[in-house]
Amino acid sequence: MAFSGEICFDPATIKYTLKALLSILFAGLVGACGALPGESPPYDTVAPNKARLLITAPALAGVRAVHLKAVRGQAGYRVERARWDAGAGGRAELMLIEALNPKGLDLPDDPRDELINFTSLIDLKASFGELYQSDTGMGPAVWRRFVAGDRTCVIFSQRWDDGPKTPVIRTLFGYYCAAPGGTFTLQDAQSLLQSVYITAG
Repeated sequence: MAFSGEICFDPATIKYTLKALLSILFAGLVGACGALPGESPPYDTVAPNKARLLITAPALAGVRAVHLKAVRGQAGYRVERARWDAGAGGRAELMLIEALNPKGLDLPDDPRDELINFTSLIDLKASFGELYQSDTGMGPAVWRRFVAGDRTCVIFSQRWDDGPKTPVIRTLFGYYCAAPGGTFTLQDAQSLLQSVYITAG
């Protein structure tokens, strides 16, 4: 599935169009190059030295991430995504949405409602734990642990803005899954959140 030509957005449909965009953004990845079917959508593969989304968790050490970026100037937002897959080890994805207007976008407050945007988890029957909030280097994050198949995971989200002089509202959400059959405690989840960073790029 691919978008072609110009896409016009109106306020009543932007939320649903965004969800469709985000749910297919990684669906067509081929190997490590980040190509999408037809290569027609305006998604750019981001070089590792230009990547803004980082996870420094030890379980992902040495894992090369795939980074993609989409810019929708007409709709007033840009999206950057990254995915790490250690095969039999840890797996993670991050999504950063930057709304280039003061109103931002209508996105869920509960991170479990973002599971639909991660294609590798959509078909799994996830069982969620309680909702928590923790402080990170980028501010407070809300998160839940969940079980998906044979993996124990955490999904989280956080939102902030740069103030009235630069009206960019940023929403970051993502997940991390431990190796199949591994344990992942509340303390592990909090440590994982502390390992997530956004660089200046």
